[in-house]
Amino acid sequence: MSLPVIVIGAGGHAGVVADALLESGIEVLGYTDPDPSLHGSRRLGLPVLGGDEALAGYVPERVRLVNGLGFVSGSGRTAARARAQQRLQAQGWTFAPVIHPRAVVSRHATLAADAQVLAGAIVQAGARIGASTIINTAAVVEHDAIVGAWCHVATRATLCGQTHVGDGCLIGAGAVLRQSVSVGADTVIGAGAVVVRDSAGGEVVCGVPARPLGVKR
Repeated sequence: MSLPVIVIGAGGHAGVVADALLESGIEVLGYTDPDPSLHGSRRLGLPVLGGDEALAGYVPERVRLVNGLGFVSGSGRTAARARAQQRLQAQGWTFAPVIHPRAVVSRHATLAADAQVLAGAIVQAGARIGASTIINTAAVVEHDAIVGAWCHVATRATLCGQTHVGDGCLIGAGAVLRQSVSVGADTVIGAGAVVVRDSAGGEVVCGVPARPLGVKR
């Protein structure tokens, strides 16, 4: 039987991952959030337990955590999402995966232990998904594609076969990566972009066909 979980964060993404966990039959004890105005409130009927101090009432051997912070600022590897998880992992906490029961994940795909694959997403045979990466609603990761750690493949984005996405990337909603394209680390691909050639790391890339707009700031 799976251990119960506590979701870190109490915003929009936290509600989505909590819903996926509940749909999977996993017990969710509630959320933590640093915003004191949220403490004692409820989302999806689950309580916001407090800040990090609320975890003192639990032990890592009996409860796992889930990262409910979205990909909102900074690169994937330096944003609040990554900092919060790394801080808690250093304290001995383990982060659980989130696989919505209506996602399609090939048994021949490889997912990191804390990856998140949400409703309607498809991860095909031979694909590899890195640590703490989000494959969001209805996104498609095709055969033999590689997605690095701390990435967010947003809603309805499509990574065609044998694409390679480096660590810390944001692939915007509805974006498409042509087969065998490589995207370097810490790149932002804009919503709706169609990427037909390789992209260097640290760029913002937008348009159809996609072109770099400059280096991320």
